[in-house]
Amino acid sequence: MSTAAPPSVPAPPGQDRPTAAAFRAVDRPGTQAATLPGWMFSDPALYAEEIRRLFHRTWTCIGREEEVAGAGGFLTVEVGGSGVLIVRDKEGVLRAFHNVCRHRGTRLVEESAGTGLPNIQCPYHAWTYDLTGQLRGAPHMAGVENFDKREYGLHPVALSTWRGFLWVNLDPNPGPLSEHLGALVERARPFPFERLRRAHRVVYEIQANWKLVLQNANECYHCPGVHPQLVKITPYTSGEEDIHKGPIFGGWMDMVPGAETLTANGKSDRTKFPSLSPEDLRRVYYYVLFPANFFALSTDYVTLDWFQPLGPERTRLMFDLYVDRDEPDPAVDAMEFWESTNRQDWHICELAHLGSKTVAYTQGRYSTEEDTVHAVDQYYLQRMGLLDGPPE
Repeated sequence: MSTAAPPSVPAPPGQDRPTAAAFRAVDRPGTQAATLPGWMFSDPALYAEEIRRLFHRTWTCIGREEEVAGAGGFLTVEVGGSGVLIVRDKEGVLRAFHNVCRHRGTRLVEESAGTGLPNIQCPYHAWTYDLTGQLRGAPHMAGVENFDKREYGLHPVALSTWRGFLWVNLDPNPGPLSEHLGALVERARPFPFERLRRAHRVVYEIQANWKLVLQNANECYHCPGVHPQLVKITPYTSGEEDIHKGPIFGGWMDMVPGAETLTANGKSDRTKFPSLSPEDLRRVYYYVLFPANFFALSTDYVTLDWFQPLGPERTRLMFDLYVDRDEPDPAVDAMEFWESTNRQDWHICELAHLGSKTVAYTQGRYSTEEDTVHAVDQYYLQRMGLLDGPPE
């Protein structure tokens, strides 16, 4: 976590100037606490600090190992607006680099994914790197004083894998991925992550601040009015939030008797994951990995959300649905269920964003169904340094 001074934020148009009291009002016991100030969902200066302090300093799950197949396989992604290139070298080792040339900073690889990459060559002046990131060719640099190609390799990005999933971290000195995963490691153990294959991917553009999308993932207080089809399968007051100390937040919801999975009718012809306990077969698990990911674990499929802020008022969300690699059923029923549920969520998040910008917005109160939202908001303020002496 950054130890830099708290971010300096300006007074938002039409709303009260940010104060220490407003942040302390959030950092109270849940039944006494106030919600986040509205300006925090649209302020550009605060957003820039969030990218630097949060998204550039945490582990982000970006996909699966099999997406980078064979020597020369590659994948490019944006993490907090910064380009990252993942490649598999000639020895089969996965590596990650900042997708930027060491000459004058040109983006190196434009394609989103591919195979058979022989090397990494800048499209501007043809500086060429091998797949380990070492600079091998730099035209017309022989006469430049004190230029040593060994000092101009690609800047590495921390990369780790967990049970088939790929994770990157832009922090030059990141902690181990295991610390970020925390209690999720044990919770996910019965689910066959190593055997998953992606059956569906949908990318959404949401006209709302990323925090509103994240908050939405951490409560079902909204479910009766927003998701009537969901509460028929998993009643919104069921289950328990069992992890809420950060960076992991979440728990489970119970399915109604007779339901076998999370689909419109609670049924499917897919084989249930074989290592699940009778308890697991009655539940759907949901876990946010602050700030960028969200896993949902059902009895026969797994979903992964990747929250990608595009600005203070816009969020891209990449939604992947996975089944067992030997499962012939592509889970169209599950994807249709989530497509409907997701779009309901994004619409209500957009309405919440619009409301947060009005001059009438004041800090509200958390319901007893929003304990995890409150915990996430407290964790956010801590990570942002806003409880350590915000601007007056």
